[in-house]
Amino acid sequence: MDALIERFVRNPVAANLLMMVFLVAGYLSLQSVRSEIIPPVTLDMITVSVGYPGASPESVEQAIVNPIEAAIHDVEGVVAVSSRALPHMGIIKAELNSRYDSRDLLNDIKARVEGLDTLPKDSLKPVITELAIRNMVAYVIVSGNADERSLRSLATQVQHELLDLETISQVELSGSRDYQVSIDVSETRLQRYGLSFSEVAQAINSNSSDIPAGVLDTQQGSVAVRLQSRDYQPDRFEDLVVRATPDGGQILLGDVATINDGFMEGARNEFNGKPAAVLAVYRTGDQDIKDISKALQQYSAAPTTPLPAGISLDIWQDSTVYYNSRMAFLIQDFWQGGLLVFLVLLALLRSGVAFWISTAVPVSYLGSMILLPYAGVTLNMVSMFAYILVLGIVVDEAIVIGEHVFSLRRKGMGGIEAAIRGAQDLFYPMLASVLTTFCAFLPLLFLPGPEGQLMKVIPLVIMCTLSISVIEAAFCLPAHLSRSNPANYDSLPLVGTLQRWISDRLDHFLTHRYTPFLELCLHWRYSVVAAFVAIWLIAVGLVAFGWIQVTLFSEVEGDSASAVIRFSENAPQSVKDAGIRQLQQAAMTLQREFVTDQGEQQILSVFTAFNPDGSGHVVVEFLPSENRHFSGQKIVDDWRRLTGTVADMVDLEFKYTLTAAGTIIDLELSGEDDQELKNAAAALKARLLEFDGLYNIRDSAQSARQELAITLKPTASNLGLTTEMVAVQVRQAYHGINLQSISRNGGDVAVILRYSDQDRSSLWSLENMNLRLPSGGSVPLSAVADIHFEAGAADIVHNHRRRVIRVSANVDDNATSVGKVMTVLQPSFLDLLPDHYTDIHWNVAGAQKDRQEFMEYISDAYLLALMGMYTLMAFQFRSYSQPLIVMIAIPFGLIGALAGHLLMGMELTLWSLIGMMAVSGIVVNDNLVLIDFINDARRSGVPLLQAIRQAGVKKARAVILISLTTLVGVLPMIFERSLQAKFMIPMAVSLGFGTLFASTISLLLVPCLYRILADVERQSTSAPATEPEPGSAHSPS
Repeated sequence: MDALIERFVRNPVAANLLMMVFLVAGYLSLQSVRSEIIPPVTLDMITVSVGYPGASPESVEQAIVNPIEAAIHDVEGVVAVSSRALPHMGIIKAELNSRYDSRDLLNDIKARVEGLDTLPKDSLKPVITELAIRNMVAYVIVSGNADERSLRSLATQVQHELLDLETISQVELSGSRDYQVSIDVSETRLQRYGLSFSEVAQAINSNSSDIPAGVLDTQQGSVAVRLQSRDYQPDRFEDLVVRATPDGGQILLGDVATINDGFMEGARNEFNGKPAAVLAVYRTGDQDIKDISKALQQYSAAPTTPLPAGISLDIWQDSTVYYNSRMAFLIQDFWQGGLLVFLVLLALLRSGVAFWISTAVPVSYLGSMILLPYAGVTLNMVSMFAYILVLGIVVDEAIVIGEHVFSLRRKGMGGIEAAIRGAQDLFYPMLASVLTTFCAFLPLLFLPGPEGQLMKVIPLVIMCTLSISVIEAAFCLPAHLSRSNPANYDSLPLVGTLQRWISDRLDHFLTHRYTPFLELCLHWRYSVVAAFVAIWLIAVGLVAFGWIQVTLFSEVEGDSASAVIRFSENAPQSVKDAGIRQLQQAAMTLQREFVTDQGEQQILSVFTAFNPDGSGHVVVEFLPSENRHFSGQKIVDDWRRLTGTVADMVDLEFKYTLTAAGTIIDLELSGEDDQELKNAAAALKARLLEFDGLYNIRDSAQSARQELAITLKPTASNLGLTTEMVAVQVRQAYHGINLQSISRNGGDVAVILRYSDQDRSSLWSLENMNLRLPSGGSVPLSAVADIHFEAGAADIVHNHRRRVIRVSANVDDNATSVGKVMTVLQPSFLDLLPDHYTDIHWNVAGAQKDRQEFMEYISDAYLLALMGMYTLMAFQFRSYSQPLIVMIAIPFGLIGALAGHLLMGMELTLWSLIGMMAVSGIVVNDNLVLIDFINDARRSGVPLLQAIRQAGVKKARAVILISLTTLVGVLPMIFERSLQAKFMIPMAVSLGFGTLFASTISLLLVPCLYRILADVERQSTSAPATEPEPGSAHSPS
């Protein structure tokens, strides 16, 4: 390697060409790197959805959920199984081990489910899919004062025209109801004509279908023959013959039913108070969101086919708007940080040296673009922030080599010789320091869950960037420095004067202040270490006693607010619609009120969804945080006030953050007995009420829904009726029978037979419904069954094949913490649950569970990372004991990070820990080179204390430069005012303040630890001291 370094120094053309390769190839690669807001994430989850029309949650649980859970829970690679039994449907989720191929597991689960022969005959075919986060770009909304059919038709037209565009390949109707032809029969009319529901269904199927009848061979070839009933279109179903009467007459379908050519029961949408149809536009493959957004904007300005008057087309929640605004401030922070780094280098070094060290940034960054596609990394918010994070670190290697070459030149060595010697001296320590930085970030590569997939982008970007920086610092930088004259200050008088003044002051500080103080610290080395330990304990105490709050994910305000409203299961649909409308009107009032003095609207739009289950969802979109004059909390408070009290509402949840708001205690109770579960949940909520600082205490058990229970009388069996026969006929009449599908406009339209809305809401119609007997006659339901009301579950949730209820509470961080509550709650209540309730168990859930699992993982993973660091340093130092000096110094690097959080009034978050990992790498880097210098001096025969003093003074300039450049590199991010940058700021605080304190560790603590290690080694070998202590004849040891 020494020969290769020398070859590049003596041949600057090769060094320049290598640098140009990184710049040009990196720039070309940058053009092809895909842009997106966040990295692609897989959920490692497979869902099995099975429809069971007309079934209650209890029936779904017994007939659908339990058999499927039993079939798939032991599939190898399935970590956990959870499920939810709803009216008419069961949903089972299998959580996968990320190390297994999800496609293989999907096939295994399909084979298990499709092999079940115990599922009800009336249940629908299981739908088995792998959950994935789709790459949404934007919504296209067609809205106006038009009927639903017209809007749907226009939306379909827009969909086809968008798909004709070259850059768009996936557009889907979202939240729209499917077409449906419903044949609504009346029980009164059926009885008038002596018909049963089943007879009508049979007549429709018999008279409106095509039946193949074989093949006819002719001279012209084979011709298929089929018996074709009349070509029934929806408007001709009324003429279908249900029964022929003995007198030659006919009973037509129109006599006993009303034909409605409309839509299925389902969601309805409104945009700014007008009916709307919604199209979702997705990115696929290597498509770029910016290209898709540009095409959407051009289309919305001039649609291929003009829309009718009164119909508007809007682009809603365009992710590119968010991408551009977030990337704008990140790029601004990057350039500002880069400029500050250059100014620091210019002030402390000569202009030529500062310039060539600064080139490490563009060369390393553009060079890393060559590697990004192979690492599977795109340009997104996380990768961009990783570049800001590494901004101050990427010049560390260049600073160390540049400063060393600079010092050799000042001693009179020639330019080429100094460059060769400087690069050769530090290449292996520099390589070891970069590899230890890799080790510091390695745990982030394997973080579990979707968050881990986001985080792994950070170490990948850092590894790619630092890999190029090592090559640049070893082979390009020395060639440039060999031709720079360190004796020359800048030719500009002001800059040159400033450089000379700073250099003189720094030399004076190192000679007359730092050196004597270092000698004093070495004399009182044990006291110095004790002082650092005391400071570290104080810093840890700030966290332990709540002065610095800890949360896994901090709140991040978004550019929209939403409200979800849910109602009592027994509330009429009209009441639910009125409640959703009340929430919507409050939002539209805010839209009119929140305007600037110039009349600009702060709230851009109000979107309302009327969901199939009767709940409602209203989304208010407003200007980006930097352009509006109010906070998300303000709008939510006003929105809640304007909404007021809503009839039959059971839950109204507002949200304005991108992450979960606030700290939450989230506990999950599991058991087999539903009543025992509810009792335990009620007792837990009562216990939580006793704690100060907890509010919004709730559980996941929904209110009971009224169900009609039908119990057969003894006479039913005498007539040949069974429970299954009665259940099938009642379910078909009230839920409907899917008779057939009609092809129309390229899609299938379902034809469904059911009771009319009036009959389905009438108890009289149910009691007088005619049941078809096996013998051919019919009998009213009330004659063979008792009908009564009873309470039933709205839904049933399983986890690990047991029923569960979750109990949650928000935590006021100013009054208490999750740790304090759990310390009291667990031994006094949770651990005693089995003593008071039969077979009831508890677990942490939600964000609390994620935090616990993360801390367990990061503790184990970081221990392995520390072992990797130790191995690399032991190899470099050729010592088992010297790496321990740096390992002991690592925890002290966290003091500055914690102090920074206290000073800035910030919570300690997951991103804070990532910044601390970077600080760990910097602590290792600084001290690895320092100890390597001490060792080199001792191998040259320099006495121990003199070697420590020389290394401390020699490397102090580089340590100060590294600390200052790292701090100023992230300084713009620390003071970034954008609300969307809030979650990233703790990482910058950890890195900036942590690195600043790390310089104290390198300049004072590590020399003292090195001296103490020498004491230990001397005492273990019983060797006498070979030189007097500095400052005193006696050591305090």
